[in-house]
Amino acid sequence: MSTVADLVVVGGGAAGLAAAAAGTRLGLSVLLLEKTDRCGHKLALTGGRKCNFTHAETPREMARRFDCDPKPLLPLLRRFPYQRVVNFFGSLGINARAGEDGCVWPADTDGPGLRDRLVDAGGEVRTGVRVTGLRRENGGWRVQADSGEFAGRNLLVATGGASYPHTGSTGDGLAFCRALGLAVTDWFPALCSLRPDRPVKHLAGNARGRVAMALEIDGRVARRAQGHFLFAHNYVTGSAILNLSGYAARALAESRPVALVADWMPGTAPDRLREEFERLRRDSGRRRLANALASRISRRFADDLVRHCGIPADRVLAELTRPERDRVLAELKATRFDITGTEPMERATVTGGGLKLDEVELATGRVGRLPGLYAAGELLDTWAETGGYNLHFAWATGIAVAEAVAGRELR
Repeated sequence: MSTVADLVVVGGGAAGLAAAAAGTRLGLSVLLLEKTDRCGHKLALTGGRKCNFTHAETPREMARRFDCDPKPLLPLLRRFPYQRVVNFFGSLGINARAGEDGCVWPADTDGPGLRDRLVDAGGEVRTGVRVTGLRRENGGWRVQADSGEFAGRNLLVATGGASYPHTGSTGDGLAFCRALGLAVTDWFPALCSLRPDRPVKHLAGNARGRVAMALEIDGRVARRAQGHFLFAHNYVTGSAILNLSGYAARALAESRPVALVADWMPGTAPDRLREEFERLRRDSGRRRLANALASRISRRFADDLVRHCGIPADRVLAELTRPERDRVLAELKATRFDITGTEPMERATVTGGGLKLDEVELATGRVGRLPGLYAAGELLDTWAETGGYNLHFAWATGIAVAEAVAGRELR
């Protein structure tokens, strides 16, 4: 057995690496155990390998991006506003640049480079160590692994979620938490594509830059989002979908009816759209309906919309009946997709579920019922929209754990 470390970290993802780097700088002896051959596999892939690692928003604005009640998050996010995360990476030699959309990126490196800086700053790292069990003993913690046993005065479980299993995120933390008697929520895919009940494969590749989406659960609007939309073979995706997908996945797991309603022209009010359409009919009455719509939406989607409305493909604008016009206008403002499933868990960008927040003091990462035990990152039962929020949460919870163990804040 190795020397007893101040902090043993199980999991070399974003939260684990942040805790190790912060703990080492605070003077702790840190041992990080990673089961794959290299830390931060998933981190290095984030944002197309460019790694948008936080978002320039106030703590209150950021808290609203998560799927849980903002109140438990606010103490953590106030301690770790995005500027503090930027400063943390600046201390590691990673400068930041903010985009117009608020996403913050490394200015002079990429995801792999950021990962490597964290690894270099993180104390003792052992890769290829598959942890099989955790137990509390003699006031500290013992970690059983296939390569031996490790001891720590404190233990951080930062094993991530269950998506992209080839990167090492295979959901192990849920089993560890259950074995310790802690309350958990089963994993479900979040930030994932959704499968509609009607075929969309023929529309694959068709995209809209700005779509307003409403998510209906049990026949009532549960959430709204705006953003990019893309037809992708058997799924619909894009930022507007991703930011609603976790809510849809949880409802589907509970066998509740789920639907998406898309407004393809969110900047045009229904009355204004009707006026424009009637003007077009007067000015270009011999023009085919699908051709006219193709000037506002893609041609393939225009053909599909006309067909979905039950209108003959060769119908010209002047020949449209009032009910047909009503159906077209209604479809442009509220195309409905009944949702039957999600893409597989292993392809979700982020997973929902994990250790219930009631078990954890978020501002420190302490698991209240078990002294010396901490949890951080995606293992915790919350997820956020796209845009760097999930990584911000990983950094904040990881650094918070290091500070709690050290008894002082990183400066």
